[in-house]
Amino acid sequence: MSEIKYEMKPATKKRAKTKRIRSIYDPLIDAFIKSGHVLVEITVEDREPAYMVTQLKKRIETRELDIEASHGGGFVYLEKKQE
Repeated sequence: MSEIKYEMKPATKKRAKTKRIRSIYDPLIDAFIKSGHVLVEITVEDREPAYMVTQLKKRIETRELDIEASHGGGFVYLEKKQE
């Protein structure tokens, strides 16, 4: 059996992640932000609106954006939150 070489030392906190993970939904969110619109209607091929909203909400939460995702009538909506 081969041995694994390693080094172990105590730590007081975890290191911050250095690599930002991009999602396939990020370009869609970025395009909405760049558009300057307050509300947009999105249609996506081969994806259910409820699924799209769930995925968009996850990315919006991860990126800590002031955007709201919702769906209705077979369409997905992105809207800037009103303060």
